[in-house]
Amino acid sequence: MRIMRLSFALFLALFFCCLSEAAVPQNVQNISLEELRMEKRFGFGFSAAGPLSLLGIEFDFNVTPEVSIGGGMGTGLDYSTMMVKGRYFLLGKTVSPYIGVGLARWWSQGTNEKNLSPSILQKKFLKPGSDLSDGFNVFLVYPVIGVQLMQPNGLSVFAEVQYLIKLLTLANGAYAGLGMHWYF
Repeated sequence: MRIMRLSFALFLALFFCCLSEAAVPQNVQNISLEELRMEKRFGFGFSAAGPLSLLGIEFDFNVTPEVSIGGGMGTGLDYSTMMVKGRYFLLGKTVSPYIGVGLARWWSQGTNEKNLSPSILQKKFLKPGSDLSDGFNVFLVYPVIGVQLMQPNGLSVFAEVQYLIKLLTLANGAYAGLGMHWYF
């Protein structure tokens, strides 16, 4: 719980720094988002919740001004996660809504925990009464809709909603996430 609070506090501090115009030099404030996304193509950052479960580290690459591909690794504290995704942006001045699709894997070699977070994992994707000490392996595909705020200094924050669908059984449920990337 302490890690979650610290991560959330760090996220808020960076988010408000990103929103501050004082953090952006005057000579780069008039650059278009299209030019910015081509100048600063590679992003690295972190996410909370979403397809990487509780916490994750992500990378993102702007293929074109409107299209990016990315991936990452994360944790649900008692299990591991990884994902890849593609996003299509509707470019605005600094804020861009987007849609996308991704593939995620949530797995464990075994845990003694009885309740796993997020609850969608235990309630929707694992069989009721599963023995978690044997481990589990869940493959998910998901559409995503979100919004990204990108500053001329390369700092970006995003919020998104995913509809996670477990492959083969088609068990499903909605989940959401927040994240921050630094593009360079």
